[in-house]
Amino acid sequence: MLKQRVTIADVAKEAGVSKQTVSRAINDKGEISPVTKQHILDVVDLLGYRPSRVAQAMNTNHSYMLGLVVPDITNQFFPEVARGAQDAAYAQNYTVLLTNTDDQASRELDTLELLAAQGVDGMITFSHQAEEDALKRFADSSQPIIVINRAIEHPNITLLRVDNRAGAQKAVAHFITTGHTRIGMLTNRDFSPSQLLRVQGYQQTLEEHGLSGGESRLSADAPTLSGGYRATQRLLELHPDITAIFAYNDMMGLGAIRACVEMGRSVPDDIAIIGFDDIQLASMYTPSLSTVRVDKYAMGQKAVECLLRRFDNPAAHIDPIELETELILRESTF
Repeated sequence: MLKQRVTIADVAKEAGVSKQTVSRAINDKGEISPVTKQHILDVVDLLGYRPSRVAQAMNTNHSYMLGLVVPDITNQFFPEVARGAQDAAYAQNYTVLLTNTDDQASRELDTLELLAAQGVDGMITFSHQAEEDALKRFADSSQPIIVINRAIEHPNITLLRVDNRAGAQKAVAHFITTGHTRIGMLTNRDFSPSQLLRVQGYQQTLEEHGLSGGESRLSADAPTLSGGYRATQRLLELHPDITAIFAYNDMMGLGAIRACVEMGRSVPDDIAIIGFDDIQLASMYTPSLSTVRVDKYAMGQKAVECLLRRFDNPAAHIDPIELETELILRESTF
């Protein structure tokens, strides 16, 4: 037979006090003596009572839950972000609800609405597809929101972003300093090149070194292993003279290595490849992938810290937070 759940009434009866007094002790409301409070907490431990988060939310107007919305949990980038967010939240007695949108605009907004209905205190989202106006309308009546890697102005939204343009510049500049002049790029097909700071950094660096043809050497596909594989095949068929490839992310970069091997191109002797993000698989692949490192764990931590600052002072303006990148050289470059 299942043991019945201990209720606040059971604690009150055992402690010889009212349910209201138990609630004050558990929620640290004051208005009771330290001796009485300690007595109640001892009874709570004795009986194994676990306060209901729903009841606490009604009493304190806080659920101590945060929402984290990611586009694709199978991408190795996002579990590290989630771990950083969860560790930072746990340290402050918060729980993180993790949701996945498959990078679909309708699911992004539906998921945000669902989290709001669950009573989360704040949300962190990689909102790539939702229309800006729709996201702003949601933010008008929402809990505080941290938006990652997107530029959007709203008093209830705080921005956290990677310095994507500078990261791309580091990668392309390395190619150029090691003698490459015919450099291609694999990019995300879901965005126009003008929307992507990584593409802008690639093109700008080529121009600064007097190299042309960057725009014609863009190959777009899904930001996945198979997308990188397909994009590389098309790129090399159109531009067989390419000797270096900068990939939108590591997943595409790893797909590029596979495509090069199958097309008889040695990496890095024939073609050098640099990815972006530094997911765990990048260092374990053969050859290991050079990449632009993003501190994903710190990203999750800082997002939670931003939310907690907003809770402390909802009217405070927090300037956009930018994360620096680092070029990591491995076997796919020389």
